Amino acid sequence: MTRPERLSITAENGRPMALQEGEGQFEALGAGDQLVVLGLGPDPALLAELLPAEGVFYVEHPDFEAAMPARWVASIPATWERIGPERAETALGKGCRVLIYRPNLRLFPSFWGRLWAKAQVASIAPGPATAEVWLPARETSLLAAELTDAFEQAGFSVRHLDPGHTATAIPRLLREATPALFLSVNFAGLDAWGETFRLLQAAGTPVAVWCVDNPLHLLSGLRAGFWRETLLCITDDSFTAPLMELGARAVAHLPLAAWPRFAATAQPGEHADLRDRLVFVGRSEFPDRAGFFSGIQLPPDARETALRMIARGQRPDYAWWLRVLDAGPLWPGRAAREPGLGAEESAQAMRAACLRACARSLPLTVYGDDGWDALVPELSDRRDPVDYYGPLAGIYAAAGAVLNVTSLLLPAGLTQRHFDVWAAGGFLLSDATPGLGVFPVELSRPISFAKPEEAVTLFGHFAAHPEERADLAGAWREHILAHHTYAHRVRTVLDLLGISAP
Repeated sequence: MTRPERLSITAENGRPMALQEGEGQFEALGAGDQLVVLGLGPDPALLAELLPAEGVFYVEHPDFEAAMPARWVASIPATWERIGPERAETALGKGCRVLIYRPNLRLFPSFWGRLWAKAQVASIAPGPATAEVWLPARETSLLAAELTDAFEQAGFSVRHLDPGHTATAIPRLLREATPALFLSVNFAGLDAWGETFRLLQAAGTPVAVWCVDNPLHLLSGLRAGFWRETLLCITDDSFTAPLMELGARAVAHLPLAAWPRFAATAQPGEHADLRDRLVFVGRSEFPDRAGFFSGIQLPPDARETALRMIARGQRPDYAWWLRVLDAGPLWPGRAAREPGLGAEESAQAMRAACLRACARSLPLTVYGDDGWDALVPELSDRRDPVDYYGPLAGIYAAAGAVLNVTSLLLPAGLTQRHFDVWAAGGFLLSDATPGLGVFPVELSRPISFAKPEEAVTLFGHFAAHPEERADLAGAWREHILAHHTYAHRVRTVLDLLGISAP
């Protein structure tokens, strides 16, 4: 006997998806006399056998209905009443029985996610509002300590959530209390389909995402458009226009910052041998580069052009590669990663060129992985990577100067070094990233370079003029601590969302 062909439909993300059938594809929620069915699935006749003939209301997505055969419409009981999503939300808010076709949350998540979350929250009955911030991060996660300290300074308590288990933890925690804010770094703790976001949204908790890395790279891992409804904070404001063009509703420039407690750990006396040396700290390539950029091939002529640009002091950054490759729609999908590979390769080449120039002429020390050995054969003093929360502040404070070469994945970005080195009492030499525009030009111009060999010249100049170096370092440190700490950034996020301090 030939098995009937399974129906399929083009989903919200443009991809065809086969429709799952059977009673097991439905989830029941809530209680009450009224029954609301959120999506009939591919076989309404099945539901007609399971549900009463009267008192059933249902919601259906127009595109789903349009893709169904004539027999699908004919099998819906005439006594069932179709309602729109607005009326359904009202019913869900008051409390009722709900039956939802779960695959819909993958088919049309922007439409169904809100209704599903409304039903979930009605069954959860969230606890009272609190002055608590939920931070999906482990203690060692990126910016966890800095943000925790900053929010506590602002009067909030902080609850750390395991980023891998927020889907199960949040419903349980909402029964106890409703947080004032859910802040994710790089979408940690938010699933690709947006169910966690929808649950928080329905509970009345604002959600902000701080995109510390390239935001278009981060979006390439998401399957649904919920991100458009978050507050997107980006460290590089050159991405504001692309994100708005993709439908983002709120984008805010939020650079990285300094954490005074990090600076306070500096023990320069333990690194006295670095006093007259230029120091670079960093890894040789993008983490999991092969996996993240798998299947992408770059045109050789573009690669050669990028190398020539670096030699001339120009920047073949992500925006440049985006123009050269004409990658097409940047979301949904992985198209945003193609210019990303070009920018990452160019960034690696630019760092290597700077390090080679410095190694040939200066006493240079590199703290990093052994990938640098092949990239910079002139390097004679490479030391093992150091723990960020260990001796790094002391290294910054002790060095003759610290070299920074900003990733070209962020055309107008800044690194953590732009803040930490000065805060720790050190001295930074930086490539002339447009991101330096957030600082006074009288501070940024003297310490920035365009061509690799210019870094050598700058180091020599400040080594020969220690008083100028000391004055500039003091002015930088004063400015950073007065205007660019994580406490400042947290206040910005709270102001943007209209959240008052407790």
